Amino acid sequence: MLIEWDGRDTLEEALFLGDEVLIGQTVLEKLDVLVDCVNQRLITNPAHPDQPVSKIK
Repeated sequence: MLIEWDGRDTLEEALFLGDEVLIGQTVLEKLDVLVDCVNQRLITNPAHPDQPVSKIK
């Protein structure tokens, strides 16, 4: 499944439960977005506002 958010995209598997789609932590990490629990929204990581950054070990 291709997941796109705010101009960023990644390929990931997703779990479908009826009409609800569940995605996991790896999607958030690959897109480099953070969860703003107070305002109930996703936000771009302020440390990398232009594009996601991946660490290679």
